[in-house]
Amino acid sequence: MGGNLYRRNDVKRSCFGTQNKKCRLLALALALVLAAPAFPTPENFFQDQEAPQEFAAEDFVSEWGGSGFYTELDLPGAWRAEVEPYRKRWLSAWGRAELKTILENGARYRHYVRRRLQEEGLPACIEYIPVIESSYKPLASPVSGKSIGLWQFMENSIENYLRKTKWLDERRDPWKSTDAAIKKLKANYNQFGDWLLAIAAYNCGAGAVKRALKKTGQKTFWSLSERELIPGHAIAYVPNLLAVSDIAQNSFWYGVDLPEAFFDAESYSPYDDFDYLQVNKAVSLRALANETRMDPKILLELNPALLYETTPPDETYELRLPRGMKAAVQDAIFSLNKKEEYADSK
Repeated sequence: MGGNLYRRNDVKRSCFGTQNKKCRLLALALALVLAAPAFPTPENFFQDQEAPQEFAAEDFVSEWGGSGFYTELDLPGAWRAEVEPYRKRWLSAWGRAELKTILENGARYRHYVRRRLQEEGLPACIEYIPVIESSYKPLASPVSGKSIGLWQFMENSIENYLRKTKWLDERRDPWKSTDAAIKKLKANYNQFGDWLLAIAAYNCGAGAVKRALKKTGQKTFWSLSERELIPGHAIAYVPNLLAVSDIAQNSFWYGVDLPEAFFDAESYSPYDDFDYLQVNKAVSLRALANETRMDPKILLELNPALLYETTPPDETYELRLPRGMKAAVQDAIFSLNKKEEYADSK
């Protein structure tokens, strides 16, 4: 990006309007400084750019149309030239609308993701991996059907993280898959000691990153990217994540209207505050909702891992419930069991 990111509003008023020669010379020098490129040119493709400094909203305006404070990310490299094409893409008219829609899709899940990242000490930018992976849709799946869910786990990568049986698939559960993604990313970080490498490994596999690192003396994501030692989709993955994170976390500065994570207190209570009840037999969620006079959509959305709208008949399942509903659901299951026993006895 050429040009300085900020323009002081009072420069022209304070000096250019005066006849004082010394002041005019000072103003000319200041204008030359402001007009100088703030970031490396494309020829310096693999050099770090400097992030904008933090300035008061009333004094500075960004060239993107926003204003206020700019906050640097907790992952490095957001102002490298490799990130710039993705930032421009998301800041286009289409990109802004798309990002707003995606974050609206994920509004009910992002609070849980954010809280768990904080609890586990992971970078806040990881909140935006589902933007790239699934557009924050909990049941998203590509045409191939090999991956599914917010975090797009493939079936061959869920061992020790998630369960899949003929009755359920926990990749579809946004809360359990979030916990699984955090565990996987932490394992990658423990292996590579670098968050950008850990994130790249989440995309292309730890084995691919490990093999690539053996081929270069420089142990950074950018060195692997520059030499194309990892797959192209992984080379694009990290800069795309940095661009999305930068815009989402500095939306006011970029002048982008984006939704925040929210609580839906009217119907679901907070989307990361639930009751749980262990169920040891098949129970229809729709019958349970009818017995408790609850909208069945609530139980179905809170238990998306269930493939047939019923709890498994041959294993224990932890049913997720709106906060405060545990006792009512226990009574409802007891009542349904009694009705079933009576029907069987006739």
